[in-house]
Amino acid sequence: MTDAERPLDVYADLTLDVGETTVSIRGYGDLVVVRAPSLRAVRALASGASRVPVFDGLSRADVTLDVRVRGHSVARAGPGHDPGHLSRVLGVDPARISPGGVVLSLFD
Repeated sequence: MTDAERPLDVYADLTLDVGETTVSIRGYGDLVVVRAPSLRAVRALASGASRVPVFDGLSRADVTLDVRVRGHSVARAGPGHDPGHLSRVLGVDPARISPGGVVLSLFD
């Protein structure tokens, strides 16, 4: 196994200003959690990054990305997470959208 093929452990605690809001990114080893106050903030964050290389790297590194809005998981990407039809239609694959999480994040 080469260094590029080894699983990664990500330990980080970052705060990003996205427009007029703040987004938190925290690494817990093989899980990276992005916490945002709104779906609008997630969309602004995603539009400022090239998604494909990030997602490709997650699978190779054996790291899961969990995007949460107001405490509700709205999307997951990484090894073992099939995007599903909804994610393909919305153009956010390979992330898997959680419709329940999206709905709950709108009402909290």
